Amino acid sequence: MDKAILGIDLGGTFVKTAILSTDGKLLAKHEEPTQAIDGLDAVLDVICVASQKVISSAGLANSDIAACGIGAPGPLDWRSGIVFTLTNLPGWKDVPLGAIMSDRLGIPCYLENDANAACYGEFWRGAGQGARNMCLLTLGTGLGGGVVVEGALLRGPDGTAGEIGHMIVERNGRPCGCGAQGCLETYGSVTGLVRTAREGLEGGEASALRERCDGDWDKLTGVMVSEAAEAGDAFAHEVIRTTGEWLGLGIANLLNLFNPEKVVLAGGMIKAGETLFQPIRETATRTALDVPAARAEIVPAGLGENAGVIGAAGCAWERFSQG
Repeated sequence: MDKAILGIDLGGTFVKTAILSTDGKLLAKHEEPTQAIDGLDAVLDVICVASQKVISSAGLANSDIAACGIGAPGPLDWRSGIVFTLTNLPGWKDVPLGAIMSDRLGIPCYLENDANAACYGEFWRGAGQGARNMCLLTLGTGLGGGVVVEGALLRGPDGTAGEIGHMIVERNGRPCGCGAQGCLETYGSVTGLVRTAREGLEGGEASALRERCDGDWDKLTGVMVSEAAEAGDAFAHEVIRTTGEWLGLGIANLLNLFNPEKVVLAGGMIKAGETLFQPIRETATRTALDVPAARAEIVPAGLGENAGVIGAAGCAWERFSQG
């Protein structure tokens, strides 16, 4: 068979691996617990084990793999393949991950920011197919993202482009972990949604969430809010609508900046469906300039948890092919 590609998604809980054909067909996938608590060397061993297992499960040998892409949380240098530090993986400091894995696997390995990898995965094989310009927002505990411009990832000279969650949407707004105030992440992430709900409950809003938390707002979760909204709780529904409006405001800025054909939303929050998507679309369309607003589709992601590992493989193939 023709050469295949290996994708690796390095997370704090699992190392996910996949084998793809060069045209993006998923041939095999596998995952192993990261064993982050055991330190750097243990994690490197897990990456190797997971890689060898998925290569074998596809009926291939290492010599059949043209290139390997590794998606990892930042900060990192995608050109040199060096991971500077990883919050969820103790003992990682200035690790030349690309070079280490190239040596251990005998395959050219390319490092990519995990959000950029997920963005490229959706662009290449997911909901972004058919577009040349696309933005991805990952709606989780934080708010990550990526941008594709004319078919290429927008990385920036320092690899920090596409930090959509740290777009300022409110002057002197909520404090963000990055040190700024009013970042989109503080309003449009699961954490932001929970904070909006908590502020309303503390202000006296009536809701079934009060009984579920028994007055302890630290127990409040995004799932609780979503379930309450599905059950007809008016306050919970309003919290999701408000979160959608904040996201729509941020997306309007992306439409004006990048004029994308598609904006893809990923992460657990998209399970709220039209309760979330309707205010997003309405706010983005109303706020953005008419021309980019009319062109852009705002759609849910198509690859689910496979976006990162598929995108890592796709990025590797693109970089390998370009020499």
